[in-house]
Amino acid sequence: MLDVVFRKTEMGSEEMRTRAHALSPKLRQLLIMIDGKTPAGQLALQLPEKEMVHRLMELEWDGFIERVGGVGAGGPVTTPKAAPAPAAAVSLEGTVISAGQMARIRTVLEMSNHNQLAGALDHLLHQLHGSMDKAVLEAAIGQWLQMMRERGHDAAAQTYLAQIRAALKG
Repeated sequence: MLDVVFRKTEMGSEEMRTRAHALSPKLRQLLIMIDGKTPAGQLALQLPEKEMVHRLMELEWDGFIERVGGVGAGGPVTTPKAAPAPAAAVSLEGTVISAGQMARIRTVLEMSNHNQLAGALDHLLHQLHGSMDKAVLEAAIGQWLQMMRERGHDAAAQTYLAQIRAALKG
């Protein structure tokens, strides 16, 4: 994630002008440094890698920044291309899902629905509320991923999908 280039969203630029969201000093400092050109790992903010990644994800999830591209083996910054859709975004066959895992997955989907999809998945998230049905969850994740890709948010979707997979492992 530290090789990714981020830029401020309209909301991030507004936050720079108004301070309406009362970001913590470290988050605001990181937001100030994001310029749409410099890979995250090269920003002059002295934070441990884990903390930097956490803060970047927080700004991204809250809609203040978005991914522009990454640096590959010393190459130039590139705009991410949509990956072909896998047969299933997440396979839950043989997986036992706890209530805590479901809650974390719903939280990730809700953040994405709010920040990138402007509430387009409200009906789907309502179906997931209180559900422990693996088939419903798997279908919901597939529908969510398709919508994210259709709206040009594939890079963000990959970050959220990594969080979903981590929740399933934990």
